[in-house]
Amino acid sequence: MKRVLVYGMTDNPGGIESYLMFLLKKIKGYGICLDFVTDFPTIAYEEEIKNAGSRIFYIPAKGKKLFKHWAGMKKILKDNPEYEVVYFNLLDAGGVFTAIVAKIMGRRVVVHSHNNGTDKNVLHRICRPLLRMITDRRVSCSKSAAQYMFGEKIFKTNNYLVIPNAIDASKFEFDENVRADYKKKLGIDNKFVICHVGRITRQKNPYRLADIFEKVYEKDNRAVLLHVGNGELKDDFIQYINSKKCSSSIMLLGVRNDISQIMQASDVFLLPSLYEGLGIVAVEAQAAGLPVVLSTNVAEEIAITDNLSFIDLDEANEVWADKILEYMNFNRKSTKEIIIDKGYDKNTMSEVFDKLADYMV
Repeated sequence: MKRVLVYGMTDNPGGIESYLMFLLKKIKGYGICLDFVTDFPTIAYEEEIKNAGSRIFYIPAKGKKLFKHWAGMKKILKDNPEYEVVYFNLLDAGGVFTAIVAKIMGRRVVVHSHNNGTDKNVLHRICRPLLRMITDRRVSCSKSAAQYMFGEKIFKTNNYLVIPNAIDASKFEFDENVRADYKKKLGIDNKFVICHVGRITRQKNPYRLADIFEKVYEKDNRAVLLHVGNGELKDDFIQYINSKKCSSSIMLLGVRNDISQIMQASDVFLLPSLYEGLGIVAVEAQAAGLPVVLSTNVAEEIAITDNLSFIDLDEANEVWADKILEYMNFNRKSTKEIIIDKGYDKNTMSEVFDKLADYMV
């Protein structure tokens, strides 16, 4: 069994983490075992990772302990020469500060871009040329994420692999019975339900999310917002929504493991992100048969079904609200076959994973 070291797993069970957990199971069929190195104090899915026979290494965070971070990464690679490949899952080019250690240690560096924007623009621009230089294999979740991480020239060479943020389509398939049960469970019968799944961070634009919902609520007070997720802006976000008249209709559900059911109970999915590599939650929402209203900053490849509306963030909240309310009487139906046909079902992506496995052997 060949072992590959993976960097990029955090303490939050988000999109990258979900992808890596699926890959952990899928890639074993190719005779490859994934082990993980993280610079977070804890790691998402720790028990599942250990139960799968994978190792977890902890190193200091780059922030104030860069030299210790380097030393920790170097020691892992020195003590474990079997890691010929290190697979970096990055949100911005700042990850080069970790990847450079693997390159210096003579390892093959595979970089997977999971974003098409960042709050760290200056750092990203400075680091990107070096990251391109040391990267041996390039992977991205979308074309825009590839351009963002590796530059425009990547399209001329076509030297990269796109792995869509795929899901288990069957898990999210629309089910009227599940919808009825969960609406009752959440106490939202006879409500117009807007759903958002995402960390409470600047990227996800939480304050604008609340502002848009406020405008929807002004137009129809039967509206409720289900917010799934946590993040560093949570306390400020709570204060912000508590200042609004619609605060009692905003339900902060925190981190959940029943997202597919919550989406069944919803009527519209809202994603006004400042940037997204692709946005796996928008794939999940479409798989649940939900109409999706999202910002033009989200990668265009996300348009899998016809039930999407892209709106520029420069547009007024009222424009967003009117579009959301257009979907009030939307006729939900199964979109499973569309998700599969467009290549966003995890269980029908063998060709893509064949290529990824080749990157690792």
